[in-house]
Amino acid sequence: MFYSNCLIEALKAKIRHPFKVKITFVPKSEKGSCHFMWSDGESDYDFGVERNIKWYEAWWFKGEIRKWSLGFNKKYKEKMSKRYR
Repeated sequence: MFYSNCLIEALKAKIRHPFKVKITFVPKSEKGSCHFMWSDGESDYDFGVERNIKWYEAWWFKGEIRKWSLGFNKKYKEKMSKRYR
């Protein structure tokens, strides 16, 4: 675990692999703030934490890069857009 946020980690992945990585923007997540996720075409990723954090902590917190099966980011974004209509 280390300190960062989802945008910084998504941008770092994009810089490392500019043509391979696609970033997904989620306007409002279950934490109440926007969220950035990324995919390398083989797996999906995000930087997050399992505990509840306050909205202002979303800009800098201790978390980890989580790896998901391909397609997770799209499903998560759809789920959050339905939840916050």
